[in-house]
Amino acid sequence: MLKLIKSVLPLFAIPVLLLIGAAGPTAKPSLLVYEFNLNLGPVGNVNHVESLGFDGIVTRVASPADLVTLNDYARHVNTIGGFDLLAFVSYDFNNPASPRVWPDALPILAKVNAPLWVIVRNAPSDAALRKLLTRMAKKSSAVGVQTVIYPHWNTAIESAAEASDWIREIGHPNLKNSLQTCHEIRSGNQYTLDKVVSEHAKASALVTIAGAEANAYAGPYTSLVDWSDAIMPLDAGAFSLLPFLQELHDVGYDGPVILHTYGITGDPGHLRRSLNKYTEYLGQVTP
Repeated sequence: MLKLIKSVLPLFAIPVLLLIGAAGPTAKPSLLVYEFNLNLGPVGNVNHVESLGFDGIVTRVASPADLVTLNDYARHVNTIGGFDLLAFVSYDFNNPASPRVWPDALPILAKVNAPLWVIVRNAPSDAALRKLLTRMAKKSSAVGVQTVIYPHWNTAIESAAEASDWIREIGHPNLKNSLQTCHEIRSGNQYTLDKVVSEHAKASALVTIAGAEANAYAGPYTSLVDWSDAIMPLDAGAFSLLPFLQELHDVGYDGPVILHTYGITGDPGHLRRSLNKYTEYLGQVTP
């Protein structure tokens, strides 16, 4: 069964059952969410988003202090059945702590069956980037953890296509891709997201989604452009994610789908509305 949905008790019957047929267990949308702008601590954040109906949470790891937070998340999540913990690890070649942080994150990630999901910043050369990704893929494989590239605007790897090139070049079976609608939009792929899925989803382990304005900014990095046009609640903005979600279904993507919430503030109801909109989208996906 796709990670777009998950089986639950009968009181969750919703239209997304169309994806799996009328017979069998009922289902609800399976959606994870970033911890951005949640300030309740690891236990409080998990309990809050789980109460809303989310199936997991994503935290950030960039410093030794973040490892303490990640471990606190992991301890609590391991007491909850059916709730996932993910972390994106920011590796910055200009940060002296980065070479120590990601190896120390591996045993914690292994405990919660989460990948090493890495954003790489300020790579001094292709050779340095290749060496890093190869080492990550090998070292994570040794502890049963996947290494997943996180393409991110204004970093060493900005799009799924660039990540796929590196995956092919390095050729390690433990190195995977991920798809982010907001970063693909910045790369000029807003209206070809279905093609991005068809070309790169089979090698991808994670997907993030967000609402967006029609014709959001696509182009080179500039500090004058924030994320407000490409990371919105799912029910905001004129851009439809339906073709993207339909293609995920059609290619058989079975990894987690994550709601991106960076920069969304002053709107306490946006998480619930986005989950409702996700349910609506999945009800429109045809089997």
